[in-house]
Amino acid sequence: MRRPWRLLTARGRLFVVVGLVGLLTGLLAGQRDVLRLAVLLLALPAVAAVLVSRARLRLSCERSIDPPEVPLGSPMRGRITLGQDGRLPAGILMLEDSVPRELGLRPRFLVDKPDISWRREVEYPLLGRVRGRFTTGPLMVRTTDPFGLVQLDRQFVATSDVMVTPQIVPLAPMRASGGGGSTGEARPHRIGVVGQDDALVREYRQGDEVRRIHWRSTAHRGELMVRREEQAWDPSANVILDSRIGAHAGRGLHSSLEWAISAAASVALHFLDEGYSVEIFEADGPLHITGSMGQHSSASAELVVSRLTDLTGKVTSSLHHAVQSAADDRAGQLVVAVLGRMDAADAHTLLRLQRNRSQGMALMLDVDTFAESPATPRQRAEHELAGQILRENAWRVVDVPRGMGVADAWAALAQIRAAA
Repeated sequence: MRRPWRLLTARGRLFVVVGLVGLLTGLLAGQRDVLRLAVLLLALPAVAAVLVSRARLRLSCERSIDPPEVPLGSPMRGRITLGQDGRLPAGILMLEDSVPRELGLRPRFLVDKPDISWRREVEYPLLGRVRGRFTTGPLMVRTTDPFGLVQLDRQFVATSDVMVTPQIVPLAPMRASGGGGSTGEARPHRIGVVGQDDALVREYRQGDEVRRIHWRSTAHRGELMVRREEQAWDPSANVILDSRIGAHAGRGLHSSLEWAISAAASVALHFLDEGYSVEIFEADGPLHITGSMGQHSSASAELVVSRLTDLTGKVTSSLHHAVQSAADDRAGQLVVAVLGRMDAADAHTLLRLQRNRSQGMALMLDVDTFAESPATPRQRAEHELAGQILRENAWRVVDVPRGMGVADAWAALAQIRAAA
């Protein structure tokens, strides 16, 4: 038995100390009754330590989290089924499950009158208060003797994985005005295609055959264009997610950053369902999420949710990397930007996407309504100026205060687009 002193509880150590003092006093004073009491005090912890340490617990543990994947802010239930099938009672068992602080408190429960064979099922509540991936467990089992003199901790190895995803909100189809470039009943041709002669052309890429060059479109566009072999309708959309820490405010699931991530996920899945090819760009660049026309599968949606579940706020102060990555993408994209606190420089950076003749739509969060302290008048003025710059350059912009849902913001954006 290694390090028996560590097996003793505070009560057990007190018994040992008092027993040693009594033993010394009895020997010096020649008091046999004191010696007997001292020996008893020393024997009880020793016997308890031997019994607890030598006990062969034949415990089984089954654990689960229901459901194992939930949107941010949703409840879950942990379930532990514990059983024993042995020859001797296990004594008093105290159990504690390891739970991350982001999901709730650590549950503790007691099995105080076990039989030789028994089975117990325990459930406890959890709440996905923070987006991300978490692990619950392993379960710790503490065995004690009936007198509370000795305790021994053992630990299972099984754990349960939990994923708290962004909130996904179903979005209504956005009716296209003029039948092009958006979702809805009117399926668009690729945005940025000009005229009937250009309906089946794209930019020249290294390795394309020279005989496929479309000279009329090349003269019209001022750059080499080649005939496309695929069908003309191949819509695509870029989602710009402002993930800069400095552009957001608020805490936890009610922060503006979590609203923005939820909106980006909802918009991306909406366009995938509509048959679009989708790319998401955050402050540090692309997330490399792609789905193609007619090939939307659960794997595509799972990839969007998985990448955005792992997304963290970025310390970068500019949208340059996101816009540069989107601008380098193929021409003719529909752009939906979910933006935090903006200034004029950020707005002018976004305008670079128009060189690809992108149709721009923006959800601009009123971050001050998410903050515990209001922004300075200068920050407020800069944010309003950024929205004005976007609107003056044909962007459809909706201001989103705290309390407005993603679906409501999307509906407001659809009304602006339909009226344009």
